[in-house]
Amino acid sequence: MPVPRLFEASSDPREQWVHVLATLLALGGPETRTALVEEMSGEALPDADAILVREQRPLSDGLLGDIVARGAGWTFAIQASLAFDGDEQERLTATYDALTETADKCIVIAVTPDRKPPASVTAAAEGGRNIRHRSWLRVRDWVQERPERGRVQDANDLLLLREAEYFLTPRVAELYRLEGLMPMVDPALRPSLAGMFFDLNELAPAPLIQNEAGAARVAFPRTGDAQAEISLKGGGLSLNIASPSAGPGFDAGDAGWQTLSVTDAGDYLAARAWAQTTARSLLPARR
Repeated sequence: MPVPRLFEASSDPREQWVHVLATLLALGGPETRTALVEEMSGEALPDADAILVREQRPLSDGLLGDIVARGAGWTFAIQASLAFDGDEQERLTATYDALTETADKCIVIAVTPDRKPPASVTAAAEGGRNIRHRSWLRVRDWVQERPERGRVQDANDLLLLREAEYFLTPRVAELYRLEGLMPMVDPALRPSLAGMFFDLNELAPAPLIQNEAGAARVAFPRTGDAQAEISLKGGGLSLNIASPSAGPGFDAGDAGWQTLSVTDAGDYLAARAWAQTTARSLLPARR
């Protein structure tokens, strides 16, 4: 069973991914924890085996650190996104500035799908801020390779790494199917695209993705009649569900379909509960 379901965790896809990483940092043995801190931070930090790890830690009004780890004279925070080249600059700079008010040595790590540091991370690091980048692909690769390369023998560490790989590997594969779709929408809406994709992918994995000039259609399920679709066209983002009744923010679309036009980061969040419940009732049960 995947790591996030061992403990009470948010149903939000991004927070599930964060929880996997936080679990390894918090519950791994001394050698595994030290190696993971070095992998994420890019340097050997003193007494990394004795860190205190917190998830969703308040840093200032309205600002949460996805993961905050405090060690001997240093602190690092991880802020994660499932969006390619998303608009993360403000969150990263605010995180760093909040941390430096209470700690001497601070590192902020942006974990995104991007293979190279995206523009927002580079911009956030200007002015001497110690802000670094890691990709989810690199995190997955570390989890996958650690047992052999690190010669891990501890049964608890092997269990955690196995469960983390079980969670991350199929989802990372799906994540990179989104890489070609993200440029079709504004950076501010890319987290919404990732969120609705993974919400529906959890119900009907490996959807059908059809691309045409400047547009794309992501249909769930992959085979048979589609019951839910993500539509990208002309820079717009919408979610379509085959339902006779409309949920919050949805309007009647084509016959028998309801459409949510996503123009703001809050649009999908407001409609998410209804969309998930309705899609679950329409999509075939997972085997």
